[in-house]
Amino acid sequence: MVAIDKLSDALQNFPHFDLLHTLCSTKDAYLVGGAIRDALIDSPLTDLDLIFPEDPTSLAREFAREIGGYWFWLDKERLQSRVVVTHDAVCLNYDFALFRAPDLERDLLDRDFTINALALRLDEDLSASSLLDPYCGLEALQQSFLCMVTKDSFANDPLRIIKGVRHATALELRVDSTTLQAMQREVAGLDRVAPERIRQEIWKIFSNAQAAQGLQLLNECGAGEHLFGDGFARLLTEMTECLAACRVHWQHLAKEEPIVGDWLAQEIEQGLSNETLLLSTFILSLIDSSLPIFLAEKWLLSRKSKENIAAIVALDKVALNEFAVIARNERAYSWWAARYRIDPKLLLLALAVGPPNVAPALPEIKAWVPLIAHLNDQRPKDLLDGHWLRRELGLKDGPEMTKALKLLRNAEISGQVSNKDEARKFLALNCRNKD
Repeated sequence: MVAIDKLSDALQNFPHFDLLHTLCSTKDAYLVGGAIRDALIDSPLTDLDLIFPEDPTSLAREFAREIGGYWFWLDKERLQSRVVVTHDAVCLNYDFALFRAPDLERDLLDRDFTINALALRLDEDLSASSLLDPYCGLEALQQSFLCMVTKDSFANDPLRIIKGVRHATALELRVDSTTLQAMQREVAGLDRVAPERIRQEIWKIFSNAQAAQGLQLLNECGAGEHLFGDGFARLLTEMTECLAACRVHWQHLAKEEPIVGDWLAQEIEQGLSNETLLLSTFILSLIDSSLPIFLAEKWLLSRKSKENIAAIVALDKVALNEFAVIARNERAYSWWAARYRIDPKLLLLALAVGPPNVAPALPEIKAWVPLIAHLNDQRPKDLLDGHWLRRELGLKDGPEMTKALKLLRNAEISGQVSNKDEARKFLALNCRNKD
């Protein structure tokens, strides 16, 4: 429900907005885009975008000093900068930029969707200020439609195709038919977009509570097939079912063990949470098991993300059988996770949503949660070091030492060894150099 009368209240309740409004009171300054849209529909605000016909840099710096925030350039050549500050544990962004065109109306004409081509003057009292809406964005928002501003919107920036899917998913909007046709015509332009920009938008779609709708829209606009191959449309139902099943399993587990919710939300790298990494890996593996690994390379993910994705793809019935007989302690589990080169908590989350005919039952997964709650992705130290192996067993550095340590770790995983004394006896029996 759009509530235009709430716009002023929502903005005035936003941290530091009163100060910002005061600083802008003698300037030709405008609030634009997403903040207005979200305030109109009573969604939480975290970012404000401000535009000016003249250089706003000095004002941005003054604002940062006043609130104790951090100012930095986004694009020095175009005089675009950002102020970042943390308020009540939430990171807030304030962006300052020049008009993109000679005047406000043409600046708004250059924006992606009509719901984002909205502006509010900041040199007036908000209660008296009128919403500047030259392209009927308010009407589109009221009717729950996503409409492009101009017919060249996607040709000018093909990433807007994925952004449109993200907006429609998050705000539960229907894509206008003319807009959808334009998306379909320009989808090949995604090849010109930097992979880092595409991955961020896809992650936002997958992480949304309405991600199933996002998958459907990616298919309808052609972006799903273009980015992920011709199996996307054919396997859309299976992907949607996989998405729902994963979330149901995790919700049940988090209800029993609330810390699981924190594990799912933990970021591996900026914009990529454990939950989103798992969902995207499982879903895209349905198209082709090599696709998540291929995209991890193409999208320039971190080494840690790549290793985790490769490990999840490799999980099979053999791994699940191994899990069933691991010794019930955190060192055994940590060594087992290290064998697959995956974060221990991420591994348990993956096991929780494995195929129903082979996946561990929820009580079995639940029993492990408190045992591994303090683990990270660093391997534990070996019970015995190289000095002891050389001195007591006469082993040499190289293959002999590597084989002995691997044998010891496997013995820990299986429960044959649990302390140093047992480790010494085990290796003395199995690895002593006979020379």
